[in-house]
Amino acid sequence: MKKLFNIEKIKSLSYPVFKTLMIIHFLLFFLVILVVSRMHFSVPGFSIKGLYQFPNIWKFFPWIASWFNLFLAIVVIVLVGNEFSFRTFRQNVIDGLSRNDLIKGKLILILSIAFYTFLMVLLAVFIFGLINARDLSFSSIFENSYLLLVYFVQAIGYMTLGLLISVIFRNNGLSIIMFILYFFPIEPIIRLMFKKEARRFFPIKIISNLTPTPEFLTMTSEQTYTTSTGTSSLDFSEIGLLPEKLPLGATVLVAIGYIGFFIAISTLLINKRSL
Repeated sequence: MKKLFNIEKIKSLSYPVFKTLMIIHFLLFFLVILVVSRMHFSVPGFSIKGLYQFPNIWKFFPWIASWFNLFLAIVVIVLVGNEFSFRTFRQNVIDGLSRNDLIKGKLILILSIAFYTFLMVLLAVFIFGLINARDLSFSSIFENSYLLLVYFVQAIGYMTLGLLISVIFRNNGLSIIMFILYFFPIEPIIRLMFKKEARRFFPIKIISNLTPTPEFLTMTSEQTYTTSTGTSSLDFSEIGLLPEKLPLGATVLVAIGYIGFFIAISTLLINKRSL
């Protein structure tokens, strides 16, 4: 594993575009959360500051970071596409690596990128969360912190899908186009052919639902509004104004299943097709 990690590190860091894209990714994320933090509501009783306080921040920051998971997937597509374009996969096999090692190397790369973005969001959460905290108790700070692990799974999901599409098409431009088209309109159109209950189980629907849109009215409200059942009257999901989703635990399990499927098909194609 260490050998494969070193190989991927050398390949990636020696490619200037990779370093440039990762720097842009980092800057864009922090730029968005800084810009939003400077916004002000003109509606009495609501404050944007609520999004930057524990435990709300654990929902808000991973949701913001999820916007850029497509960006990370495109980075993976470019790196894998280059392996085919420059015949480095073939050279690696000639030098003694197995075809399974090629996939393992890319999975190490994907996990490394996912771990980087995990740390990026974690750093941002603690910086902004501690600055804006109303309650510094352990329970308040770490409530909902598990959502960062869910985001980690989502980042891997997007990138393994990018890996699969890149292995299928083997061309950077075509792979990026097909990846974007699959998000819209290909999968949404296919979903319309199925019953509502089945639409929730499609890959993009499942993976994107790992970081659902936060309940902004509830999170920014300076008062608590509850219904007779104890749910927030400002939570559109709870009161039925938004479509019902799978429970988070089930969504994570299905997403992990899709990740395994993407990896299995990518491995099969690498082993069966010429490099």
